[in-house]
Amino acid sequence: MPTRFPLSVVLSLAGAVALGPLAAQPLSRVPATSLRLPAGPPATTFSTTRAFPSLAFNGPLALVSPPGATRRLFVVEKTGRIWLIPDVTAASPARTLFLDLTSRVATSSDANDERGLLALAFHPNYASNGQFYVWYTLNASTAVGGGLHDRLARFRVSPGDANAADANSEQPLITQRDEAANHNGGEILFGPDGYLYLSLGDEGGGDDTFQNSQRIDRDFFAGIVRLDVDQRAGSLPPNAHPAVHPGTYAVPSDNPFVGATTFNGAAVNPSAVRTEFWATGLRNPWRISFDSATGRLWCADVGQNSREEIDVIVRGGNYGWNYREGAIAGPRGIPPALNPPNGRAGATFIAPIWDYPRAQGQSVTGGFVYRGPLHPALHGHYLFADFVSGRIWSLRPDGDNPVSADRVQLLATDTGISSCGIDPATGDILLADLLEGSIKRLVATPAIGSTPFPAALSATGAFTNVATLAPAPGFVAYEPNVSFWSDHAGKRRWFALADTTSVFGFAADGAWTLPPGAVWVKHFDLELTRGDPATARRIETRFLVKTTTGVYGITYRWNDAQTDATLVPEEGADQTFTILENGSARAQTWRFPSRAECLTCHTPAGGHALTFNTRQLNRDHAWAGGTANIITALAQAGYLNLSSPPASATLPALAPAADLAKSVELRARSYLDVNCAMCHQPGGTAPGWWDARASTPLTLAGIIDGALLDPGGDAANRVITPGDAVHSRLLQRIATSDGSRMPPLATRERDPGAESLLLQWIAALAEPPAPRPASRLINLASRAQAGTGANVLIPGFVIAPGADKPVLIRAVGPGLTQFGVAAGDALAQPALTLLNGPRVLAINTRWNTAANAGAIRAAAVRIGAFALPEGGADSALLVTLPPGPYTAQATGLNNTTGLALVEIYDADSPAAPAPSRLINTAVRAHVGTDANIVISGLVVGDGALKTVLIRAVGPGLAAFDVAGVLAEPVVTLFFGSQSVATNTAWSAAPNAAAIRAAADRVGAFVLATGSRDSALLVTLSSGAYTIQVAGANGSTGVALVEVYEVP
Repeated sequence: MPTRFPLSVVLSLAGAVALGPLAAQPLSRVPATSLRLPAGPPATTFSTTRAFPSLAFNGPLALVSPPGATRRLFVVEKTGRIWLIPDVTAASPARTLFLDLTSRVATSSDANDERGLLALAFHPNYASNGQFYVWYTLNASTAVGGGLHDRLARFRVSPGDANAADANSEQPLITQRDEAANHNGGEILFGPDGYLYLSLGDEGGGDDTFQNSQRIDRDFFAGIVRLDVDQRAGSLPPNAHPAVHPGTYAVPSDNPFVGATTFNGAAVNPSAVRTEFWATGLRNPWRISFDSATGRLWCADVGQNSREEIDVIVRGGNYGWNYREGAIAGPRGIPPALNPPNGRAGATFIAPIWDYPRAQGQSVTGGFVYRGPLHPALHGHYLFADFVSGRIWSLRPDGDNPVSADRVQLLATDTGISSCGIDPATGDILLADLLEGSIKRLVATPAIGSTPFPAALSATGAFTNVATLAPAPGFVAYEPNVSFWSDHAGKRRWFALADTTSVFGFAADGAWTLPPGAVWVKHFDLELTRGDPATARRIETRFLVKTTTGVYGITYRWNDAQTDATLVPEEGADQTFTILENGSARAQTWRFPSRAECLTCHTPAGGHALTFNTRQLNRDHAWAGGTANIITALAQAGYLNLSSPPASATLPALAPAADLAKSVELRARSYLDVNCAMCHQPGGTAPGWWDARASTPLTLAGIIDGALLDPGGDAANRVITPGDAVHSRLLQRIATSDGSRMPPLATRERDPGAESLLLQWIAALAEPPAPRPASRLINLASRAQAGTGANVLIPGFVIAPGADKPVLIRAVGPGLTQFGVAAGDALAQPALTLLNGPRVLAINTRWNTAANAGAIRAAAVRIGAFALPEGGADSALLVTLPPGPYTAQATGLNNTTGLALVEIYDADSPAAPAPSRLINTAVRAHVGTDANIVISGLVVGDGALKTVLIRAVGPGLAAFDVAGVLAEPVVTLFFGSQSVATNTAWSAAPNAAAIRAAADRVGAFVLATGSRDSALLVTLSSGAYTIQVAGANGSTGVALVEVYEVP
């Protein structure tokens, strides 16, 4: 990750932590040499087998279950029938005919014929409304003529028979003329937002015969559309088109091409735009799926003669067909209109996550991101197949970035796989085999020669006496500040390292780095009489092991004699206990997590070992050598990469709910950090926008009045609504007893303490805050490449009306070397020029030669700026300016180039600041990759919260005839070292309307709806922040980064 330069305050943090005095060492380190756990999970081989040997189908194309179903599986046949297997768990599963459309579907028995009944999707509320949707080809006569058509239609289940559809209930939504029999696309599904997504081919032929792939103003081909089939308030009617059945659906108002007047740089008629499009530039997307954890939309697009591709679909994305095929040039070169020499906005194509040549396969079949319990090695991997070659692969994602070959693994081979599905009972991976007419199951077996897991707890080497839980030498007991809720169980914890040289990488904030081979043990006891420790029974002992690439988890189930524990199967297990509670007996089911479920919580974003971080370990603990802070003891014993332990008072700590000396806000946020943040944070696996980390300022966490992806049927719901528990969706999800309760894994009992704590916090949030004086933007900075000509570094700033403002401006090049920037990369001799419009106000080329060098030095000390080397070639100006706009141009003497940091400080005395203030800064610079991305920073002074609009403009600069713009800027806001907000397309943000209104209020130029420019509207507490601007997928170009104070 590139070095971040928020401002001088942040730049100097590395040396700001006070070190405490060394005390007598309370903990001594010894190696855990008795450990007998493998360094990684045993290798696995995969194969396919018949899932339902007694059932045969005629061209199975899709495997679907309704929302919430645990036994029912529907099988779609290409020829027009939908079969229901009512109970997949039966000893000999049977099938019943659910719907027969053979008389309507146009197809043939030839497996290569791409016509037929292609897809099925159940409405999210199918259990109550009985609605489902199909996509099929038919012969029909419509306003555009007779012949082959594609149809999206809605049906209902029979009122009196849940196992049969009402064939007479068909309501077409789209019936479109299709000039060719191939490339009919073919997937429909509902997204986490409740809208229907439909993937569409390019109409067929070859080389995009009908030229549909780069059009949004003709027909419904070559992309993915997004429809509101419930016609919610705020959605829009579709533009008129012969294929549309009026009144059957609406268009979500945030679809990317709503109101579009251009596409690929060319004008389009807004009334002719197919506003239903969500993404374009696809050839024949054969299966799309949403990741159930992240909401990310995956697509497999069948290639023509060169490449098959896997894409992650984003709002408004153009995937290039037929100018691109996979990651290479397509059959048609990019025409001049799309790639003009003057750099005006044209087509921007998104590269596939993965593509492969025809030598490996000739027809990709999309699958899904596996989140099931049976195959932990595949957890979080995207599974897909090739119909022709028979290869079945797993792909380990790398965010939204294209992956390297080492992240794609061949699992098995079986030709004719037309679709992937999930066993609703077990989470097993199912495969539809079109050629054999069968449903297959992907099964795993341990590879020959791999090291198995120990079969019993006593064989792990973790305890010298399992019956007494006496830990082996090298296992260190510890307790975190706040424990994850575990259904009333008590817990004990240990960690171990097998050697005396591996260390944990300390971080004051965020996750620590973990050495391979580190082991954590967590043991659970459950009181059979609630509140009586004497009735505690040993239930489970879990292990988490750090590997070279991640972690794995296994668990052991204690026997009735309480003498040992046995390894729980890969898929996990359940056990029911009788609990005496308040004088009454009741059943409590305990979940032993599967090995895949372990990875659902122990995420990379969460740091894998969830209790090994500063906020959890900054507490006292009773060691054999005396009581001491855990971090201090670990450092002194040599477990951390520190020469001296940091003083605990300087470090953050979580607060348990029972610590009434701490604020209710800190205690509530500590609960959320421990129980939710492993998924709910930027880069986490949970969809949505809120951030559960306690380190994220509350104003940036998206919690208070935070927007929801799923409002739970009530548009008034928010994540937390101050003073309103009824409309606080977070509390609803924690306090429910149904399958939607959070946290979602390894817990089935409600947490009354957490519910009470959150209720207190919600009530406290309604209390008006104490009045505070207005805060100021006291520092604005930008770090970027200072080039020549059009690529000089040009920050600008605005002083609001009022009194004159003293300002310190610095252009730092050589001074950056003290922060790790190589001397050869830094701008050797920055020249700083201050302008008001075209008028030059001041110039400096070496700060310590300025007439007021002493005042510059004193001002830097007063406002906390890092010291510039006395003999260095950095430049600076200390000037008093009247209100107005200014630019501070940084160039290199003698046309030299390099990395520079330009800082603009409000140099007023904090005790008596002038009534004027800095209200805006902007920098236009070339955005590179790695260390050459643009990094801006700001500091908000003490006082009231400050609302700020941050914009990273690339495509929007084309209107000002700027050449070589950054096609897709990504803006990320950091607080300290942690990412707290990010955006890649401003009008797709949940607060897009507020962003637009704020831009109007501050007088910023208009960004086009649907553009790839990015923006954040945030409210900040006092402190230092960093803004990072990079190009999506490693792209480069010129961008404008703006920061506005929003009144």
